[in-house]
Amino acid sequence: MNLLYKKIWNLARPYYIKGRPMDVEHIEWMMEKVEEMCKHEEIDESILMPLAILHDVGYSELSDPITVNYYNKDVRRAHMDLGAKIAEKILKTVDYSKNKSKKIINYIKIHDNWAFGEVDIYINDKILGSFKDLDYLWIYTKIGCKAIQKILKKNNLEMLDHLRNEITPIYGKKPFSTEFTKKLRETYLKDREKDLL
Repeated sequence: MNLLYKKIWNLARPYYIKGRPMDVEHIEWMMEKVEEMCKHEEIDESILMPLAILHDVGYSELSDPITVNYYNKDVRRAHMDLGAKIAEKILKTVDYSKNKSKKIINYIKIHDNWAFGEVDIYINDKILGSFKDLDYLWIYTKIGCKAIQKILKKNNLEMLDHLRNEITPIYGKKPFSTEFTKKLRETYLKDREKDLL
C-alpha cells in the first residue's frame, strides 16, 4: 500500500478504535478491496482509497458509538458531517492534494445520502458508486454479516434471506457500479450460504 495511504490510516485508526466495534475490520477490508478493484477497474485510487479510509471516522464523535442505531437517519447525517471535519484535518496533516481533499471531503459529506433518497449521485459518479458498492458489500463478509445480523436481530435463515433479497434504493435502479463488485457479491453470497445454512 502507498505510504501516504498508510499515514492516513495511522491517523484515522484511533478514531475507529473509539468508534463502532466493527469499524477497524470494516476499513481494513475496504482498503484491501479498493486496491484489488483499482487493478481491475478504471477508478482513481487517489480519491477512492482516502474516501474508504476516512468515510466513517465521524462515528467516533457520537455520544455512544457502540450502542447507537446506525440506521437512524439523524445518526447517519451526524456521522457524515463530523467525519468530513475529521477527514479535512487528517488530509491537511498529511499535506494531501487540496483539490483531491476537497473532493474526498465532499464525498464523505454525502456518502450515505442514499438513505435520504438521493440515488442518482451514486449512479452518475463511478467513484462514489464504486465506494458505495464496497461499503454495502461489507455485510456479505463473515465478520460484517455477523455484526449486522446482531444489530438487526435476525437468525441465520432471516439473515441469509436479507442478503439474498435486500434491495436498497440504489440497487433497485442499478445493481452495481463495476463488474468487480458484482462478482464479489456473488462470491461472498455463496460463502455466507455455506455459513448460514
